[in-house]
Parts: sequence; structure tokens; C-alpha cells
Amino acid sequence: MAQFLRTATPDGDWRSFKFTHALVPDITLTEGSIYQIQDTIGVLLLDIQYTTAGCKDAKTINAGDEGVLIYHAEKIRVDKIACAFLPGDVVYWTGVQGSPVTNVYSSGAIWIGICVWAAAAGDSTVIIDMKGEVGLWIRTEA
Repeated sequence: MAQFLRTATPDGDWRSFKFTHALVPDITLTEGSIYQIQDTIGVLLLDIQYTTAGCKDAKTINAGDEGVLIYHAEKIRVDKIACAFLPGDVVYWTGVQGSPVTNVYSSGAIWIGICVWAAAAGDSTVIIDMKGEVGLWIRTEA
């Protein structure tokens, strides 16, 4: 999953903050997944490390470890559920730590951005414009 954190525009606008993992209950956080840290939703980024074979290591952090949360990015690749996305689709997150995004609204879904690149139902990821600001965005209507 670590390769999904590559932003599509190297000089693009993206914002992040460093944090120490203290979620309760204690869960393992996986790089490239979406989490809520305090009142902010974003994608976990960890330092890039490679195996001896030259492949990226899938990394996790546990309680007490430090991580970086990207909460705003012009273009970022995130995991999605098995449904098609079209540019302009609203992107929601269910609020379940580490869960993928969807373009189907359900009660309690949190709007985190818009789709900027089409993705087929069989694709595992989608490129979105993550419109994060510090604080939650909860949409109350479908």
C-alpha cells in the first residue's frame, strides 16, 4: 500500500502534520490507509523503506510510534470499494479507521474530496482531490 501515497503532482499543494499514535482502542495503523487523528481525516504517510529485493516495505505503526497524516492533497491515490468512480464524483469515507473510500453516500459518511481520475469497479484505488482541513466534514444529506 505504501506506493499509493505518491502524489500525482510533485510540486502540488499538499498539507500534513506529524503525530504520535495514541488512538484508543490501540490499533495498528497501515501506511496508505485513511484514518481520523483527533478531528482530522487523512492518509497515513511513513518514511519510505525498501527490502533487499528493491520493493517498498508495507509499513505500520503502533501506539507510541510517530507518523505523518496528509490531510490535504491536490491528487492522492487512495484505496476504494468495488464501484466505478468518475471525475467529479463526491468521495466519502465511512469513518471506520483504515477503511477504503466510496462514492455512494450513506448515513454518517464523511465527505473528504472529489474524484479527479476515472476508476473502474475492478480497480483497487482511485485518485482524488482530498479537500482536508483540520476538522471533520460531515454531510447531512444525500
